[in-house]
Amino acid sequence: MLKRYSYWIDTEYDTPRFKGELEQISMDKGHKETIIKEDIATSIWRWNHPPRALLVKRYNTRGIWHAIRRSFRKSRADNCRNMVRLFARAGIYTAPNVAVIQEWFGPFKLRSWFISEYIEGELMVHYFADLTDEAHSGAELDELKTNTENLFRSLRARQLSHGDLKASNIILSRDRLYVIDLDAARAHKNNSTFLRAHQKDQARFMKNWLSNAYAHKLFEPLINQHHTL
Repeated sequence: MLKRYSYWIDTEYDTPRFKGELEQISMDKGHKETIIKEDIATSIWRWNHPPRALLVKRYNTRGIWHAIRRSFRKSRADNCRNMVRLFARAGIYTAPNVAVIQEWFGPFKLRSWFISEYIEGELMVHYFADLTDEAHSGAELDELKTNTENLFRSLRARQLSHGDLKASNIILSRDRLYVIDLDAARAHKNNSTFLRAHQKDQARFMKNWLSNAYAHKLFEPLINQHHTL
């Protein structure tokens, strides 16, 4: 049979029952309680899996040439898994790994699935959209600014880049910042390539606040402080 599937499962979840559930997912059966996104490139949904909710992200194949090109490099699901590990080592909070599924047709990679724990919280973009003096204290905003500064400091210390640091990829949860969607994240060995990528991360982060003067004023000093490192 030319089509087959390979699985990586975190040790906390590695049971025959869970493997069977992943096999159902690879056959597009069930476990789509809440669909978050559905388009030609990716499908994302919440999977209610007691004792905690999980997030499933499927990377779709867009034609035969896309499958051939994908086969000669690491899948986006595998990159997410590896970058979660590296971000965690750097002290950056992100959604913990659960599993990766890779679909194959002979030697060619087709779709892949990345499963992580689901982080309950508020997207940073929504936080500032709803910001009012009554709803959020000065101390809360100071803590948010400090956490954001620590995020960029940790990225610099380990020469990591996120690649798409928009405010919808940052979750505020339990007084912490969680960075998600690590598809394009990279660990850099070359300092000059890291500097370019880090400045792009900073620029993308500040682009979130072009129409939000309050957030722009809050974050601009910490970005300018390290813009050229």
